[in-house]
Amino acid sequence: MSLHVSVSSDIAVLVDRDGTLNYDSGYVTSPEQLVLFPGVPEAIARLNQLGALVILITNQSAIGRGFMTVETLAEIHEAMAALLRPCGARIDGIFFCPHHPQDGCDCRKPNVGLIQQAAEHFSLDLKRCFLVGDKRSDLEAAQKSGVPGVLVKTSSYSEDALKARDKGQLSIAHVAATFVESVSWIESEMTRGLHVPPSP
Repeated sequence: MSLHVSVSSDIAVLVDRDGTLNYDSGYVTSPEQLVLFPGVPEAIARLNQLGALVILITNQSAIGRGFMTVETLAEIHEAMAALLRPCGARIDGIFFCPHHPQDGCDCRKPNVGLIQQAAEHFSLDLKRCFLVGDKRSDLEAAQKSGVPGVLVKTSSYSEDALKARDKGQLSIAHVAATFVESVSWIESEMTRGLHVPPSP
């Protein structure tokens, strides 16, 4: 499922939400529970200024588990937009999986359905995009999609991804301590010319 606005670019930073942009309290089921990590609004604004789309790619099984509704999720994302706005930052698209893990859907990460939805909607060249997440499932979805994956070590789940990398089971393009640091690395990659949008 998705919410989006139209922006002209084929380069995107696909971003996980819980544990990557905000503190992961288990299940964020109300706007009041959404607390962004320090520096996140400013970092997203930097990506906006670089001309990259910023697209949320998030598993939200709390819906499938009956802990919240799709309408509540929309309220949470409206609260996020309000936190970003003072810094001139925006999320260009939101793609989420509402299913229970037992539902067998193709959109719940590490499956690639959400990434494919975003790529189709925004006509993305996934090789010129990035995916930032804190969990092994995020990085596995990136690897399956051919997207350079950036791991942030802002939750307890990141250790599992690092172990998988060390065993040769998972490809990680870069490891950053925080989302802010991940954006600094992405910015350097883009300005090296590998991911810069072509001139009009």
